[in-house]
Amino acid sequence: MKLHLGDLFWEETRTDADYLELNEDISTDILVIGGGMSGAAVSHKLTEAGFDVVVVDKGVPGYGSSDGNTGIIQYNSDKSLYEMINDFGEKHAVDFYKLSILGMEELENVAKLLPDEVGYKSTESLFLASEKKSLKELEKNFTTLRKYGFPAEYIFQDTLADEYDLNAYGAIKTSMDAELNPFKMVQALHRDNLKKDTKVFKNTEVLNVEELKDEFIAHTSTGLKITSKKLVIATGYAEKMYPKIEKGMERNTTFSFVTEVLDDEPWGNGEMIWDNEDPYVYFRLTEDGRIIAGGRDRSGKELSDEKKIQRETDKIYKKMKSYYPKLKAKIEYRWQSVFGESKDGLPFIGQDKKNKNKYYVLGYGGNGTCYSFIASILILHYIMEKEHEYAYTTRYPRENK
Repeated sequence: MKLHLGDLFWEETRTDADYLELNEDISTDILVIGGGMSGAAVSHKLTEAGFDVVVVDKGVPGYGSSDGNTGIIQYNSDKSLYEMINDFGEKHAVDFYKLSILGMEELENVAKLLPDEVGYKSTESLFLASEKKSLKELEKNFTTLRKYGFPAEYIFQDTLADEYDLNAYGAIKTSMDAELNPFKMVQALHRDNLKKDTKVFKNTEVLNVEELKDEFIAHTSTGLKITSKKLVIATGYAEKMYPKIEKGMERNTTFSFVTEVLDDEPWGNGEMIWDNEDPYVYFRLTEDGRIIAGGRDRSGKELSDEKKIQRETDKIYKKMKSYYPKLKAKIEYRWQSVFGESKDGLPFIGQDKKNKNKYYVLGYGGNGTCYSFIASILILHYIMEKEHEYAYTTRYPRENK
């Protein structure tokens, strides 16, 4: 499946790791299929824990969904805590949000310890109410976050105008959020993996996996075999390696752009911005002072054409300008990407019910990078046969406690 169309920006910051080419049958303790953000985060965590790990990617790691990712990372889910409580109950929802905080902390710890610079910055986000009628829902979301101790502050309309140069009827400001160059992050994680003797292979497509009593045999498109004791499936949006998840997810597309470098100071302190429109819009500053933005999501996995991408990104720009009228920077890069979403708003991270040595890491949702680092925590717990108190929130089929 083709995941992008248009002029991608992150490849301009290209820093590929020195990936290996598989040319013989090999064996390992743990095989991770998929070398994107989830595969990179999980394999890095397992490598740090001392496991013998092999990672394979059918292309080059980082050039899949990570290449279109805007790097806006938050503990807040697309589904608000209030909505999640209504859908799953108080304990499940609150535990999942606590798990998201742990994912953000894990991301920060890893980014700061990596020897390479990855565009990481701990920051705050503003969730804007674009219409007056949205304030009631915004206040309800804020009250719920505060009730359970999550970092949130309510910003009134006058304060948004006076202190942030933003036009909206109100906002929730959250901390514990982050900016990231996702492409650099994938490369840096794998570069560190390779230095520590984890083997990361590019251009290695797995066609099928035999599940034997005590091992897995992965068969590649070149006729080679990889034998492992444990298997982690982190194949992202394009694959059906774990087909039982398919009925719980859907694929959609989103539009993104990057501007030229700003001449003037940005809004407020350069917080990340998203709104409560449907479809919503989001934007932030890049490490070199541009704006990267996205939104205008549409159902289905079909990519459009260059004219449609221009029209949709122009609409995002116009919406941005309604919030931030001082905006003058011109758009330099535009693209459309396919992404996966779970139908219930939660990612799929867990241990296969029929085979305890098989694990799935499918962080479908708008907060996928956070979910990747949640997965790194949970998969290590599963492999070490330890129960994480929040692990039940991401298993499939869903379960409550």
